[in-house]
Amino acid sequence: MSSGRENEGRVSVVVPLYNHDSYIVGALQSVIDQGNIVKEVIVIDDGSKDDSLRIARQFAIGNPRIRISSQNNSGAAVTLNRGVQMASAEFVAILNSDDVWAPGRLDRLVRALDLDVGLDLAASGLSFINDDSVEIRNAWYEKVRDRFIERRDLGLALMDANILMTTSNFVIRRRVFDELGGFADLRYAHDLDFGLRLTLNGRRIGFIDRALMAYRVHETNTIKENHASVRVDWAMVASFFLWSLLRNGSRNVERIQLAWQILETHDLTRAARECLRYFDAHPSASLATSDLLADSVTKSKLLLAV
Repeated sequence: MSSGRENEGRVSVVVPLYNHDSYIVGALQSVIDQGNIVKEVIVIDDGSKDDSLRIARQFAIGNPRIRISSQNNSGAAVTLNRGVQMASAEFVAILNSDDVWAPGRLDRLVRALDLDVGLDLAASGLSFINDDSVEIRNAWYEKVRDRFIERRDLGLALMDANILMTTSNFVIRRRVFDELGGFADLRYAHDLDFGLRLTLNGRRIGFIDRALMAYRVHETNTIKENHASVRVDWAMVASFFLWSLLRNGSRNVERIQLAWQILETHDLTRAARECLRYFDAHPSASLATSDLLADSVTKSKLLLAV
C-alpha cells in the first residue's frame, strides 16, 4: 500500500463492469488496497444483466473515491474510452471487473514510469486464477513468456504473442490518449491494437517481469467466445501493423520479413493478404481498423481464411 504523500492521487482507475457479480468485489478491493496513489475509481456498468451494478454500488458506500455510472451495453472498447475521458489523474490504469491486482502494483508501475520518462505504458507479468481465486498454471503464457522477453522488437513480439494479455495490465500516461486516440472498437483485440499503435508511433512500453496482477480464467471470458472471430481480430490488427511497415518501404525490410514469418507461423497469411488488399484500397483507414469489420464481403473472406 502506498504511504508516501508524494504519490497521492496520481492514478485514475477505470473499471469496465459487465456481468461479473461474483468477481467485482474482489476487483474493487484490490484497487482500494493500492492506497492513496489512487485518485478515483471510475466504474462503468455496461448494461449488466446480473447483480453486478447493485453489488458495486453497495461496495462504494463509504468509499468516496469510487464513482459508478451505467449505460446500455456498448462493448468493452466504448466503455473504456468513456472511462478514460472521465479520468483526471496523471496516469490511467484499467482493471477489468473479473481480474485482481497484487498489493503495491500501482506503486511499482508508476515508479517505473517516473524513472523512465520515455515510457508511455507500463505493464507487468501475470499470474492466473480460477473462479475460486485459486492460482492455476497457464501453459501458453509459460511457453511464450521467454520468447517475448528475448525479442528486441516490441511490435513484432506483440504481434507474435500478446503477452500483455489484457487492458487490466495497462498503466498509461493520460496524455497518450489525447495524442494517439482511444481503444479501437474491436471486441477481442483492442488491447493488442493499442500496444501496436504505440510502437508504430515510436512510443515505448515498460515491462516488469513480476506477477503483479491475476488474470481470472473462467467460462465467460470474452476471449473464449468464438475462436474464429478472435483470430479475425488478431489478423486485422497484425495486418495493419504489417501494412504500416510496408508503407515505410526499404527502411523496414527485415521487420517486414519477420512479420510475414510470424503470420505464417500462426497460419494467418491468407487472412493477412485479404486485410492488406482492403487497406490498399482504403488508405485512409484508421488504426482502429473497425471499418474493415463493416465490410461484410471482406469479413466473410476473413472468417474463411482463419
